[in-house]
Amino acid sequence: MGARRRSTLREVAARAGVSIGTASGVFTSNASVSEQARKVVLAAAEEIGYQPRRRPAEALAAGVSAFGLLARGEHYVGPANPFYGPVLYGAQSAIAALGVSLVMETLHDGDLDGRALPLVLRRRQAQGLLLAGYHEERYVARLLETGTPCVLIDHLVEDLPVDCVRADDLRGGHLATAHLLDLGHRSPPPAIITGPSTAYSITARLAGYRQALAEYGVPADPAYIRGGRLCAESGREEMAALLDLPVPPTAVFCGNDNTALGAIDLLRERGITVPTDVSVIGYDDIAMAAHSVPGLTTIAVDKELLGMQAVWNLTERLRFPHMGWRETRVGVHLVVRGSTAPRNPPAPPYEPVTTTTTTPTTRG
Repeated sequence: MGARRRSTLREVAARAGVSIGTASGVFTSNASVSEQARKVVLAAAEEIGYQPRRRPAEALAAGVSAFGLLARGEHYVGPANPFYGPVLYGAQSAIAALGVSLVMETLHDGDLDGRALPLVLRRRQAQGLLLAGYHEERYVARLLETGTPCVLIDHLVEDLPVDCVRADDLRGGHLATAHLLDLGHRSPPPAIITGPSTAYSITARLAGYRQALAEYGVPADPAYIRGGRLCAESGREEMAALLDLPVPPTAVFCGNDNTALGAIDLLRERGITVPTDVSVIGYDDIAMAAHSVPGLTTIAVDKELLGMQAVWNLTERLRFPHMGWRETRVGVHLVVRGSTAPRNPPAPPYEPVTTTTTTPTTRG
């Protein structure tokens, strides 16, 4: 008989009906966790026989007293960007368990020219760095040149030997698109509103979109692929452009939930019903997604786990600086709510747009 599988913190959180960050806070004596939540989590842990793994300060490399967290201003939690709040909470929960400090620093465009170092390094306030969101390759390279261990969160720089923790966005893009295709939104193809091409997560979601279309035998049409800025205002703008097409889409995959909420707002303003007339799916599963009208179908990312896993990876990087760099992917899953529905048959005839490619001439 094989050894009994060890229960996980994620299973405890699921049974207790709380986030993984709250469950972690119970076992790290986080004062922000309510007494009621503490009782529920401990009861769930006892039911499934969960024994927390201890990550004591002694597991840290000698001399480590603080981690730094670097992010652009737009990556911090706020009305325009609710994604990174849970990421930060997860990181703080894991850092509290280690007994070290967290030093946060906001970076601005002028700080990212690849030459200036962040204050947290210049003042020697931290021995390792967490980099949240997109950072230019040359800036990451400059940080690595200092010998400071770094872990990227929600980003990947393929040409540098740096650890990263990110969501499985290729699979997420595929799941979202396949859901719409399974509902019959094939002619015209589901549209997509993406985001900045500099963000690896966005390019991976777009690749998943294209992959799903190819698997279903639905031609990708560039007219239905729109850029965006990952905000509600951009969702409104790009949705308006899609509605102006000769054959508007009956389904739209948005690069994040904020974009999707903006798109739904524009559809409502135009008198178009979601999901009867147009299905909309988002990405990230922010808190507002469950409370929108209709509830937003989306791809859920375990945001707290992103932050926690990044801290754990940085801890190991500090202890074993010569080990190979790692790309850690956090799983995603589809959450079906009220914003997607089967397409009303029959689908009108549709011919995908054909594009011609010209070969540039070269000068002799």
